[in-house]
Amino acid sequence: MSSNTYLQNALKRETTTDEKDIERELSTFLTACRDQFGYLAAFVVSEKTHRYYTPTGIGKVVNPQDDPYDIWYQLFLDSGKQIDLDVDRDQLQDYRWTIFSNMRLEDEQGNLLGVCGVGVFMDSLQEVIKSCEILYGLKINLIDKDGLISVDTSPNNIENAYIPEAVSDNATADEFIYTERTSGAFRYTRRLQAQDWYLVIQNFEHKKSAALAVCMIVLMYVVLAGLLVLSLVHRKPVSGHNIVKTVLPEDPLTGLPNRNYLQTSFGELGVFNTTRYKSLAMFDIDRFKIINETRDGDAILVGIVELAVETFGEKAMLFRWAGDEFVAFLEISAEDAETSFKDFCDSVKHQLNVTVSVGIVTINLAQSIKTNYHRAVQLCYAVKEKGGNGVARNTI
Repeated sequence: MSSNTYLQNALKRETTTDEKDIERELSTFLTACRDQFGYLAAFVVSEKTHRYYTPTGIGKVVNPQDDPYDIWYQLFLDSGKQIDLDVDRDQLQDYRWTIFSNMRLEDEQGNLLGVCGVGVFMDSLQEVIKSCEILYGLKINLIDKDGLISVDTSPNNIENAYIPEAVSDNATADEFIYTERTSGAFRYTRRLQAQDWYLVIQNFEHKKSAALAVCMIVLMYVVLAGLLVLSLVHRKPVSGHNIVKTVLPEDPLTGLPNRNYLQTSFGELGVFNTTRYKSLAMFDIDRFKIINETRDGDAILVGIVELAVETFGEKAMLFRWAGDEFVAFLEISAEDAETSFKDFCDSVKHQLNVTVSVGIVTINLAQSIKTNYHRAVQLCYAVKEKGGNGVARNTI
């Protein structure tokens, strides 16, 4: 990405091109980077204008005087590094913990053009670590060269706690350093290749023999290091329709956020933390099980999403809920949504030769998202009982 000539040329003519045109160009480029390789975030910061470009447009103008958070940009440039891993909260993604890969962007003559990068949400890595911790009775962390915790299953410890003693182990990327502690506890430390991070695995209860621990730790090291590197460098979308639960916050087939994303963004209690959305819709494909067995289910699901995006644009936040079931948070009233969804149903039938059933409710902020969702489900099922291919909304 940092060596992409299209990106370099776009930034070179940034100040001589209409802002809307260059925003559209870079948004298209970043969307392609994100979707082709399966990243969850992609960005470019221009050195000339300090605009922060994302797949959805200019997110902000980087200015540490207005927002101290923006100091990361200059700190990275001052480090002299060409590429660096950084853990931070993504301001444009509801402040979710994200692992960024920042890359210095220069032209062929070595002149600074800005910083580009990609990111993955930390959720998936935390799930892997948590399962290993529970299974083997261990504590697993990734720390930086100063001992500051970069990855932990507890969000409270991320960039807020230290394991300085692990740095003094002087671990290398070639082998684990074993350190015996009091009461039979021990610690293994290993440097991650090409990164200023260390993998630290501790056992405080000494439940297993050292030999067994070594085997398990080496295995986990391969899994963790491999996941981190693959996620940031070689991660690609999963092909083929597969209705399986995932710990990822994004559906790999359609690129839509899923239920895990919603839980993280709106909290464990699942309540609306914004008045932005006026209505909620739930829709799914009629008789999809039969259709999926006789036709290309993947193509149909992707087509459904494309038509939904075409219909609602930025007026809706779409989720792939489960299988062929989708949920939409809409910035328009339930009445207006009903009109749009009728057009959507017609488009789906004529272009994809399938039908959908839709239930729409006016969002009640006094109720949980789950309760609003189930109200929409009941309306959707009422449509199905009448044969499908229709829209029902509440009249409250």
